Amino acid sequence: MQKTKSKIKKTFVYQFESIIHIESSDDNLILDFSEDYLSKSIDFILNSSSDLVELIYFNSHPSIVPSLYFDNNIKSKYLITNTVSAKTILSDTSNDKKIKVVYSISDNLIDLLNKSKLEHSYNNYFTYLYNFLIDKVLKPKGLSFFVNLNNKSFDIIIFNNNEFIFFNSFKINDENEFLYYLFFVLKNYEGSNKTDKVIFLGKFEKFKDYYDIASKYSVIDFIQDDNSSIIIHDSPFFSIINENYIRN
Repeated sequence: MQKTKSKIKKTFVYQFESIIHIESSDDNLILDFSEDYLSKSIDFILNSSSDLVELIYFNSHPSIVPSLYFDNNIKSKYLITNTVSAKTILSDTSNDKKIKVVYSISDNLIDLLNKSKLEHSYNNYFTYLYNFLIDKVLKPKGLSFFVNLNNKSFDIIIFNNNEFIFFNSFKINDENEFLYYLFFVLKNYEGSNKTDKVIFLGKFEKFKDYYDIASKYSVIDFIQDDNSSIIIHDSPFFSIINENYIRN
């Protein structure tokens, strides 16, 4: 008689700069904790009786290194220009094995998980964005400019003929700052305002002013998926990735 595999019960922990967003996959429980309440967040995870805790880091700007040139012994050097020093530096490997995503983390959360003997895995949020774009999105020939709008920041990811060539993240306060950084990048990559599209990941009412101002200067398009509820308010499109491609 064939054995039936039991489903692994996961809890997802999203580490932002100011909050920790926690979801229990089976119980449909969602809770936000500030950094001051790390121990309480662990209590919540313990009470959910999870088999695995998956950590997703939004609060660490990564460096992207081609796998061919990656050296695990010098990981800290990849982060010299874009992050503060940290004890722990991690790296993810993309699904296509082409890039390494290098980032630093605070040890506090992992230390608490280890003390509680909770099994856990981790990834940087960019790893999921990249994997989504290479696995799920048909990219046009030439330059493709993908924009992921978050609360107070945005990510821009560029492909050229389906090959990844650039990523950066910018903190912004309004749509004018967004436009400045967006077209600074486009100009550096000689993007044409008339032919190359700026493709937004998702379409959300809260970002309407950003879409409107970008459309005045460039052709814009959207990757939409309506089969999700917005539960990660600091990064709305990640709710879609989470619900349809991570949790499944």
